[in-house]
Amino acid sequence: MLFEKIINFFDYFHQSRIINYLEKFEIKYFIDVGSHKGEFLSYLLKLKHKKIYCFEAQKDIFKILSRKYKKNKKIELFNIGLADKKATKFFYINKISSSSTFSKSKNTFFSRFKKFVLNSDNFYEKKYQIKTKRLDSYFVNKKIDNMFLKIDVEGFELNVLKGAKKLISKQVKLILVEKHFFQLYKDYTPDEVDIFLKKNNFRLLKKFTFPLLYFQDNIYIKK
Repeated sequence: MLFEKIINFFDYFHQSRIINYLEKFEIKYFIDVGSHKGEFLSYLLKLKHKKIYCFEAQKDIFKILSRKYKKNKKIELFNIGLADKKATKFFYINKISSSSTFSKSKNTFFSRFKKFVLNSDNFYEKKYQIKTKRLDSYFVNKKIDNMFLKIDVEGFELNVLKGAKKLISKQVKLILVEKHFFQLYKDYTPDEVDIFLKKNNFRLLKKFTFPLLYFQDNIYIKK
């Protein structure tokens, strides 16, 4: 798909900038929420690390991720959805799998334009139910600090953060969160993530705007 190839081309330069910036922090433990096929993970592996924890909700995509990285003992893979509570939720699979999400699409000009570009009649191709858990539940007994947390879940970032309040208050030093400029999803307000993190003792450190100008990856650091 041409559109996806264009995105991947620009993504290489975008992710490289982020990884080069992260090198100076010398963090050894990473959490990758929304790992997809390991695109960001492949860059994280270039950094010195002891352990990387990867979470991907999509069943078919997780199989691809697992085949690529299951033999790496420094990587732990989890096929689970993350949210603010333990529940069962519908997950919406999009034509471009990296944009699949728990978030319901909103009927806006940009979302309609996206359908046109993808030559799709619907906002999603199919949906199925996935069990969700809180991120806190995976790290409650792990004595690890100065962690890096990356969240890329297409409009569901705040829900993941709410399920990780204990983790970010005690163990996480840096957080990377994707911020959309265009309204694609219901119940998504970009500034809410910033407000939430400020209340939880984080400040905005660095912005990385994607070359196609429709989203940012923002890094926050604990105060």
